[in-house]
Amino acid sequence: MINSDGTLISSFSEIPADLIQKLHSEFRITEKLRYQKGKILFWEQHYFRMIASLRRHRFEIPITYTMEYLQAEIDKLMVAETSTSNNALIHFQFLPYQDTIAFLMSIAQVAALDQTEPSQNYDLDLFKEASVQASNLSNLSTTNKTVFTIGKRYAEENGLDDCILLNDKKNLVETLQGSLYLFQENKILTPNLESGCQDFTFRTAFNEWLLKGTAGLELLEQPINPFELQKSKELLVLSIEYGGQSITQYRKTSYNSLQSQKVYRTFIDQLD
Repeated sequence: MINSDGTLISSFSEIPADLIQKLHSEFRITEKLRYQKGKILFWEQHYFRMIASLRRHRFEIPITYTMEYLQAEIDKLMVAETSTSNNALIHFQFLPYQDTIAFLMSIAQVAALDQTEPSQNYDLDLFKEASVQASNLSNLSTTNKTVFTIGKRYAEENGLDDCILLNDKKNLVETLQGSLYLFQENKILTPNLESGCQDFTFRTAFNEWLLKGTAGLELLEQPINPFELQKSKELLVLSIEYGGQSITQYRKTSYNSLQSQKVYRTFIDQLD
């Protein structure tokens, strides 16, 4: 089931032919959201991130695209998709259409974040074949899609679960799967937005929670040299799709996951 600009459709034959052509040829802006326990997690933050991205790409935003309208369209799709439980991943995208924009959204059934289990073996390495520009343009998820595509193929070819991207200043940015956190004694390091990482809503919510001091650890958002990876006790990858994944191996360095998983689980538990 797909919600195409307010119309529920069950097959692509029901989509106008010119819109199907746009799907194959046009640039689009995407966002992934979590529908959990009858609500959209961090909906307000997601909404403003999508609108800000549309504005930065110079799209004409219809006045009907209010927070309440788009939330109602998500709820309508959830009600119509009877095969999906109350926990779903929503793939939202905007694309140019008839001198304005249109949206498409689809959903996939997933386990709730508090029910996801991290992989017991999660190996990664640095990806050095291409870099990300250290600027706020890289905060947009559309900017470095080619780098991510090549990086994921590189990881598959080398038997890796993930790779860490570097920026043009040779500092850490994020992984192919999500935001990166380095646990060192009583502090957590994460690349700042100026490093070129994407400003994911899930990252923002997690950082704001850490800054409150609830976890008893100091969060430092800053440029991070790759040498910090070997000085860290634990590494965590955070994403709205997969939750919190602790890294077990980086080259010859092995990590445990006790502290990172405890912090992540505490964050997830307080979402209720």
